[in-house]
Amino acid sequence: MHSLNINFSMSILKKLGQHTGFIISLFIFNYLSVAWSLWQTGNFAAMFLDALFLLAAVLLFTLLLAVIPCRIIRHCLFTFVSYLSGLLCLMELFSIYTYSAVVGPGIITAILETNRNEAVEFFKMYVSWYWLIYILLFFSASYFLQKRATFSQLTFKTYKYKNPVLPLLLIGGAAGLSLFFFYKPLILSNLLDIPVVRVYAAAQTAVGDIKSYQNLDKEMSATDDIVQNDSTIPNIVFILGEATNRNHMHLYGYPLANTPNLDALAAKNELAIFTDCISPHSTTVSVLRELFTFCNYEADRPWYEYNNLIDVMNAAGYKTHWLSNQESSGIWGNVARLYANRSAVHEFTDMRESHEDYGTLDEALFPMLDTAIQQAGDKNFYVLHLMGGHSLYYKRFPYSFSKFTKDDIPRNVTDDKKTVLAQYTNALYYNDYIVSGIIDKFRDMNAIVIYLPDHGETVYDDNSSFSGHVEENPNHYMLEVPMLMWASDKFKQSYPQKWAAIKLAVNRPYMTDDMIHTVLDIADIKTTEYDPQRSIINTAFNASRPRMVQGHDYDTQIRFEPAH
Repeated sequence: MHSLNINFSMSILKKLGQHTGFIISLFIFNYLSVAWSLWQTGNFAAMFLDALFLLAAVLLFTLLLAVIPCRIIRHCLFTFVSYLSGLLCLMELFSIYTYSAVVGPGIITAILETNRNEAVEFFKMYVSWYWLIYILLFFSASYFLQKRATFSQLTFKTYKYKNPVLPLLLIGGAAGLSLFFFYKPLILSNLLDIPVVRVYAAAQTAVGDIKSYQNLDKEMSATDDIVQNDSTIPNIVFILGEATNRNHMHLYGYPLANTPNLDALAAKNELAIFTDCISPHSTTVSVLRELFTFCNYEADRPWYEYNNLIDVMNAAGYKTHWLSNQESSGIWGNVARLYANRSAVHEFTDMRESHEDYGTLDEALFPMLDTAIQQAGDKNFYVLHLMGGHSLYYKRFPYSFSKFTKDDIPRNVTDDKKTVLAQYTNALYYNDYIVSGIIDKFRDMNAIVIYLPDHGETVYDDNSSFSGHVEENPNHYMLEVPMLMWASDKFKQSYPQKWAAIKLAVNRPYMTDDMIHTVLDIADIKTTEYDPQRSIINTAFNASRPRMVQGHDYDTQIRFEPAH
């Protein structure tokens, strides 16, 4: 019996020894992002425990694969697991390097909803040639390790080892296996969050969200529940911007004069400039789920079960117009298209599918708006969805708006970063032309215009190495947006108290998941879900509402943290 036990043990050791390279690489692939996450929180004890747990799991998993009798199946599984783990590890490392966050549902949703041309733009912006070298070196090292590190030098007949690595792995694995049973509840509660588990869970969440988008026309609440409709404003215009950081606008104190038209309106006291407005999220999809519905971070049910602004305005007798220079549909469609489909008039500058070109300038909306105005009803609600400051920034403005160069950037950063900063500054310079141009079209009408981007953008702020935005772990630059209101002379004459209330509210703290309450307050429409405490222009406005983003308080945490 003793001899059988020894033979069985040595058989296990031999099988593991033949795959030591696989064991090491699989452990590294899965541990790097786990270690980074725990390092960020200072949980060093968990880093050690997780290493032992993971090592035990890798040893057991390797043994299960090694005992598969069919050589072809065994080889295919080892290869598949190696490359899958390697790809997930690279994905996590790229996410950590680019976003300072591991892969979560927000990143997976962005990937699934991105079309080919958006992907090309993303790779141009974030994937440099050195990343390709890293990938090549990464997989070359992994291949070499798995092919060479088999420890054939182990002398099983004498039970003597010329190399101590495998015994150390086995000791660590045994310790991890023992600890696994002792700390089993902690492990099952996702303490050991390896990439394949995390990405799978994130993908499940993302796919579930996308499936809900596909059924929204059926599922979205179609009841308006209007309890008071005193609306008489002939034209309410909502300019929905994109990726605009107010800290990069001259109107908000940026040193370069990239908002001359808005500056001129402000000088004539024609603008209400809100100084402390943030978005509830840092990606378009997440923001739009709340911006145009009664859903907010305190909500107790899915966002699509709440009434939405388009349906309410339709029911209140407004002719709704959705004019967009954004994607009409991605691979899975998007939330903006769902609102567009509920509008009486919806038009896109291009019906861009996944394979079509991308990059139409926002001025393409002007003739569409002219047509909509010519075909207007008695009461009109317009939404104009801009490309604004969306990356790649140099594609957001024509050559004639290339006012600023890297030499104009007053920042101590590299020339490459200065070039990107100049491009973003020019994109907002062009955006100033677009927003003021839309305002001019309503100057002689009875109209109010609201300008609000979906979210902000960080562009190497605080000397960070990142430009863009991401849902996971946003910094304050990704949230801090401009909010402007302009009213025509006819509007001010017709609604002087309303304009006075707007001007009085400009310094109040606001988060735009409550924006629907403000729009309905302006329009004098009340529904069962309307809350005056959530309207920034209302005397009952609750200025002490915590502004929570991803579970963090913007006012006490996020706004004081440097960009990452």
